[in-house]
Amino acid sequence: MSQESPEDHLDSETKAAVTEYAKAHDQSASHALNELVDAGLTASKHDTSAGTGEKELTPAQLESRQQTIASQQRQIVRFQKITIFGGLGWAVLTFATGANGPVWTAVGMAIIVLMAASTYVWEYIPGFQ
Repeated sequence: MSQESPEDHLDSETKAAVTEYAKAHDQSASHALNELVDAGLTASKHDTSAGTGEKELTPAQLESRQQTIASQQRQIVRFQKITIFGGLGWAVLTFATGANGPVWTAVGMAIIVLMAASTYVWEYIPGFQ
C-alpha cells in the first residue's frame, strides 16, 4: 500500500481549505479531510432533488400539474380536429368548384402546415405552459 496521504493529491486551494478546517476544529488534516468527504457524501445522498433541480412535489401539486397537462392536451386535440376538418372542407370546395388558383393552393398549404405543426407549436406560445 502506498505511503502517500490523500492530502498530497489535492490542489493548493483545496489543501489550504482543508488545513483551515482542520485548525478550526482542532483536528489533523487527514481526519478533517475524511470528515469533509463524509459530510459531502452524506449530503449528496440525502439531497436527491439536486440532480433534477426540483423539490419533491406534494400529491396536490402533482394533481394540479396533471390537470394542466390534460387541459393543454385537450386544446391541442381540439386544434388538430379543427385543422383536419378545415383541410377536408378545403378539399371538398376545391373539387366541387374546380378552383385551383394560387390562393386556393396557399390556403391548402397553410392548413397542411397547421396540421403538421399543431403538436409542436404549443411549446412556443407564451402562456400556454
